[in-house]
Amino acid sequence: MPRLDFDPDSERIAAATRRLKAAYDRAPGEATPVVEPNVYAPLLSTKEAVEDLDVMLERAAGWANALAATDNDWTPVILGYCTVVMVPEAFGCEVVFLPGQSPWARHAIGEISQVWGLRPKPPRESPMIRRNFEWIDYVQRKLGTAVPMWTPDIQCPFSVAAQVVEPNELFMACVTDPKAVHHLCRMITEYTIDLTQQWLRTIEHPGFPGANFPSISENIGLCLADDTPLIMLSPEMYEEFALPYNCMIGEAFGGLHIHSCGDYRHNLDNLLKITNVRSIQVHAGPGEFPLPATADEECPFHRARKRLTCFLDALDVTRGDEYRGRYREHYAEYVLPRLCTGPLTGVILQSCGCPPGAGLEEINEALRWTRQELARRTR
Repeated sequence: MPRLDFDPDSERIAAATRRLKAAYDRAPGEATPVVEPNVYAPLLSTKEAVEDLDVMLERAAGWANALAATDNDWTPVILGYCTVVMVPEAFGCEVVFLPGQSPWARHAIGEISQVWGLRPKPPRESPMIRRNFEWIDYVQRKLGTAVPMWTPDIQCPFSVAAQVVEPNELFMACVTDPKAVHHLCRMITEYTIDLTQQWLRTIEHPGFPGANFPSISENIGLCLADDTPLIMLSPEMYEEFALPYNCMIGEAFGGLHIHSCGDYRHNLDNLLKITNVRSIQVHAGPGEFPLPATADEECPFHRARKRLTCFLDALDVTRGDEYRGRYREHYAEYVLPRLCTGPLTGVILQSCGCPPGAGLEEINEALRWTRQELARRTR
């Protein structure tokens, strides 16, 4: 039976927690947290995990143990399921599993006029949501509650709407039938808030902000995954069709931490208007979210950086063709020279990274190198 083989109250984990809390609070004085979530090679598809809770348990324990075994400011946390398709399924979408891919939702509505007759299933009657509640109960019985469990990532209402309604139809309806789009987004928002409150009542030791972010036990708010509108809507359209509903979620939970893939610089100023927004995740690099060259540049990123915590991570897409496979060069030549031209208060930085399947010692070396380079540039 998988088990947790570390002390969750160790001084190393406590020190990492202090650094993360200071970063989320934007408090000066603590060292910049350096995190690395990619520490556990045997990853599973969501389909495998959903079908076999024992397999999911092995994965969850393995990831938490690996986080504890590395000199990591990403503190150990228990995995939850990927929740991207859960609310769309409750609104009538078919969940599709393809080999080697995350699940996706086949739209339930082809015409925007159909939203007026739409009624979501109660959470416990929707298969993926019901299974997630079963997982929460199972893992808490098997592994206990000393280690926090990731709170599920909330999908922003417009992103869910773009799964429920055929996407081209939804975007056209923003012009031709905005009342129907608002009706759908409002229904999704109310359902999401109620479902998330049920999750929080079920998880005995939640980790905040949860999925996508390094997390702590203190309730600092929740992750909001905002991909479709943040990237694809103009600032004016975002302000009308996404911002009001994200604000409702921020009001309900007292804090929001925005996850988004891609380049969303054009909507950064809109993020600053979200009720109780606290941090943003940026896939920083020339291939995805380009960083300004200096801290003196007047731009939305620096306006956000002065107010919000910024979690900067890096993936192969982020590095672009120029730095593909060149992990340390990407940090030494691109990320750190731009980042260190300004204050590092409220910054959480991923390590420079390792090739897939790297061992724990290689991961620790990447963490050490990143901290040393950061210290050298900020002396």
